[in-house]
Amino acid sequence: MAKYLEILKENTKHNIPVHTAIAVILLCFSPLVLGVSNLPYEDTAKVLERYVALLGIILLTPVFLPEQNPDLRDLIRSKYTKITAVYSIRVLEAAVLLAFLLGVYIAVLHYNGCEIHAFRYFGGTLGEMLFMGGLGIFSFALTDNLIAGYMVPVFYYIVAFGSGAKYLKVFYPFSMGIGSYDEKIWLFAGGLVLIAAGIFIRGRK
Repeated sequence: MAKYLEILKENTKHNIPVHTAIAVILLCFSPLVLGVSNLPYEDTAKVLERYVALLGIILLTPVFLPEQNPDLRDLIRSKYTKITAVYSIRVLEAAVLLAFLLGVYIAVLHYNGCEIHAFRYFGGTLGEMLFMGGLGIFSFALTDNLIAGYMVPVFYYIVAFGSGAKYLKVFYPFSMGIGSYDEKIWLFAGGLVLIAAGIFIRGRK
């Protein structure tokens, strides 16, 4: 247990702070980009799934980033702890942080008079966060390129606009804004599969 706590400590100290700061800044700028006061249900849902869900890309995609340093990668290989365990701890910490930031943001929306289905919006947005972050992790694992890890979920996000509902079907990310939540279950499950596959592929490499 001590070695896992040490991994968590090192990740919190060296890897998490920069990406967390970017995520917090993005949330703080949201009032300048879109309205966050006295919103009806559908507009609140749009804020969460079209803006806040992007935090999944920011916090989850870089889980393999420290090992881009070849010396560090060789050092980790020399340890007894499996690299997949290291990645899993990083993912878990990022997911907990996403849930925390999302919860705080939903509380702020509620304080600002926005109409909210709190549990549905929280679960649906978190599922979308995990899916978009999972796309980033999977792409990063396949290509060994962080830029590709960011670009694939961004491309998915762009495709979702316009005719996205027609082509993405159960993986359409903006369904809460039209009152549908079934898609979020698929996104949540898909996100877990992509994350697990990305960790497996990266571990094998």
